[in-house]
Amino acid sequence: MTGTPERVTTSVPDLVAAIGPRVRTSPFFPATVRAGVTAVSTYNHMWLPMSYGDPEREYERLTTGVSMWDVAAQRHTEVSGPDADAVVELVTAVDTSDTDRCRAIYAPMCDHDGRLINDPVLFHWHDGTWRFSISDSDVRLWLQAIIRAHEFRAQVAELDTATLAIQGPKAGDVIDALGFGWFDELDQFEQRPTPMRLDDGPAVEVVVSKSGWSTQGGCEIFLDDATRAVDLWNTVSAAGEPFDIGPGAPNATERIENVLLSYGTDTGYDADPIELGLTDHLDLDRPDFIGQAALRRIRDDGPKRRLRGVVIDGDDIGVLQQPVPFTIGGDRVGLLRAATHSPRFESNIGLALLDASCTPGDVGSVELDDGQRTARLVELPFADSLED
Repeated sequence: MTGTPERVTTSVPDLVAAIGPRVRTSPFFPATVRAGVTAVSTYNHMWLPMSYGDPEREYERLTTGVSMWDVAAQRHTEVSGPDADAVVELVTAVDTSDTDRCRAIYAPMCDHDGRLINDPVLFHWHDGTWRFSISDSDVRLWLQAIIRAHEFRAQVAELDTATLAIQGPKAGDVIDALGFGWFDELDQFEQRPTPMRLDDGPAVEVVVSKSGWSTQGGCEIFLDDATRAVDLWNTVSAAGEPFDIGPGAPNATERIENVLLSYGTDTGYDADPIELGLTDHLDLDRPDFIGQAALRRIRDDGPKRRLRGVVIDGDDIGVLQQPVPFTIGGDRVGLLRAATHSPRFESNIGLALLDASCTPGDVGSVELDDGQRTARLVELPFADSLED
């Protein structure tokens, strides 16, 4: 038999999703509809575009060209006021005291039992003002409760910031075409406010950040005037046309290949950052913060689980829709939480949250739609295990 093996996917019916006040649309929504969005997910109570109908082309564009993403669902939750610095020190598991204005830090947040409740990028916007660019959980409610309980002099607001990401190896060409010739001077997670003329209309102030949820390079543009979001989309699309820019979305395959953690997907809602491999991002010996005592105990005793890389045999699989049990010797040892076929590694790969006793080299099995597959544990990152 010749040809490409058929991918194994989880069957789902054709659905029509109702849009209402509980599930918001992005400020870019009209532009993404015109661009041909075909799949969405809910993220922070907002539709997040997931595909424009050609996942293989979207992966190729991200890894070899340039793509533009509506990531307004990556909401900005702002803390401001005289005690804002103290708030962010208390609610994050990192030392933010050295994060200067117009800089950012990856800032895992935990509850009092050390469970990860969000893993935002935290931007030091101005003196006394911080913005959490959040993953998918209700950080605003947590912050409001903590501020009230500790009687901090601070306010919390969820901003309707329109965030557009430009990602891919050719992102720099588009960024230059937009007039941001200084972009290469920025460090990772550094931002710069700048005026930007949008779609032949009046200029507005945006903030350009060297960031984005891929490993391919690029920027995120933050626009607080959401009424101009479609103009921003059109401006970036026009600037990128000579470089074959196209619409895309946070890419499941690229992020699994490069082990970019997806809160909720990889973690569930009961995982701690140590078992997820985030120890190097934590500052456990600084002054008190929420979850510190629990995390120190986990560090000293060792985590009960570990996030492991998995290689799955057989025909190419599609993106795993739901976690499935991972078994070794007939015993369930955890869950395969995410999986996909990797063009880069020419293998089916995944991320599994398993008992700590499971180590690279162990062989188990997972049950997919087409039956049982053999699955082998490998060291993370995958590049260390699967590339020659």
